[in-house]
Amino acid sequence: MLARLTLAILMFTGVTLAQHPDDTFVGQPAPEIKKSDVWINSSPLTLKSLKGKVVVIDFWAFDCPYCAEAMPHVLDLYDKYAKDGLVIIGVHTPRIDYEKDVPKIRESVIKKGIKYPVVVDNKYDIWGDYLCNVWPSQFVVDRDGVIQFSHSGLGRYEEMEKVVQKLLNKK
Repeated sequence: MLARLTLAILMFTGVTLAQHPDDTFVGQPAPEIKKSDVWINSSPLTLKSLKGKVVVIDFWAFDCPYCAEAMPHVLDLYDKYAKDGLVIIGVHTPRIDYEKDVPKIRESVIKKGIKYPVVVDNKYDIWGDYLCNVWPSQFVVDRDGVIQFSHSGLGRYEEMEKVVQKLLNKK
């Protein structure tokens, strides 16, 4: 709650935030996925409905070069661990207005080979709940709905995979 209040004060005063430190949110309950009119590859999901599953939440935008660099690592996690119960939810949050175009988002999901659920967050509701300020950002949520890994920006792919493996009891 303090993090949200601090963010609100900083936003109100016009202070520009830098990327939040890695694992800032570890140990905190993951915010519920807000409702959206558009889900791709799935009907709407909630973390409540996924209780008992390990979930990776990946914030990205289709024309973000950093997201394009991180995407193969997220796709690799899905390919390796979906059969073991890992759920990945892509949260498409636009960086610029033309990335709000739902047909372009759908086209991008197909082109990138994304088979996991993607929720369109054009109003930045989910983005705000997770206090994101950098594309891409990832969160790994354990079976009880608690964040066990948080990262914004590039890198830490092996660390994220190790957390996923541990939570899936693979290592």
